[in-house]
Amino acid sequence: MTYKKPTTAAEKEAAREASQQITAELMEQITGCVNVLAEKLAQGASEELLTFMRFSARFHAYSGNNQMLIWMQAPEARYVAGFQEWKRQGRSVKKGAKAVRVLAPVTAPDRDAQPGPDGRHPLKVVGFRYVSVFADHDTDGEPLPGDDFMTVQGGDEQTRDLLHGLSSAAHVPVEWVTAEDRSAHGWTDGGAIYLNRPRCEAQPAHAVRVLFHEWAHVVLHFQSAGKRAEDAPDRQTRELEADAAAYVLSSVHGIEAAAQVADYLTTWGGNPEKLRASLGRIGRAVSQIMKSLEQQAAQRQPMPQAAD
Repeated sequence: MTYKKPTTAAEKEAAREASQQITAELMEQITGCVNVLAEKLAQGASEELLTFMRFSARFHAYSGNNQMLIWMQAPEARYVAGFQEWKRQGRSVKKGAKAVRVLAPVTAPDRDAQPGPDGRHPLKVVGFRYVSVFADHDTDGEPLPGDDFMTVQGGDEQTRDLLHGLSSAAHVPVEWVTAEDRSAHGWTDGGAIYLNRPRCEAQPAHAVRVLFHEWAHVVLHFQSAGKRAEDAPDRQTRELEADAAAYVLSSVHGIEAAAQVADYLTTWGGNPEKLRASLGRIGRAVSQIMKSLEQQAAQRQPMPQAAD
């Protein structure tokens, strides 16, 4: 059916109401998905959450809500983009392709805030509307960038090379220390990341996971960038969020860590509000760390991103 742009006042009002209805349905789908994941965790099952977390790393530039919407509608997607964006990328959307609906913010000037140097008030989000994008497998055209270069190819030596590259991309120093008397494999004070040589050196893949775990702590749980101590979650939740972020980031690089994190995830239990809040924080940590890695990798080969 060919789309007909509304022109009359009645058509525009009908289109606005239809858009609001679809947006409300998408919000309900997100809530329902979180509730299902929480229920499964309460039953001791974490595999579906792990699947979503692995998927979310492909779309780290998107909000957690949109990651979930893309996962529910196009679980095989590696990239999504709007119709015109795909054309700019040298690809065309296949005839009959089904759109993936995601949420876009609706903004308006914040009259309560001080105007900027240009005299304009900053914008604030006042709501959401749905927009349509299309998955890469529903397009034809120019080849898409591969991401094999992000994955460890080979054994321990290649993994050590990866570890060195990751360490140089971190925005705080990464230091190897010898602490035989400490059982911790790594730790951070927010200003540096420390890897315990006796616990990590012989297993570089494990050291990668530890590095990502501590890096996530730095991003999420230290008083910087406006974070307040009283807003930090409890210790168990902090450790869980760091471990989950490390799992996602390790998976991106071909290092499996499901056995280490699966049982840990069930401590979220059946609390969907707590799960949703943590998923939001984990997503922000993954996004920030991936951006640092992309900036470093850009000199060698552009790292693929999901197009807006």
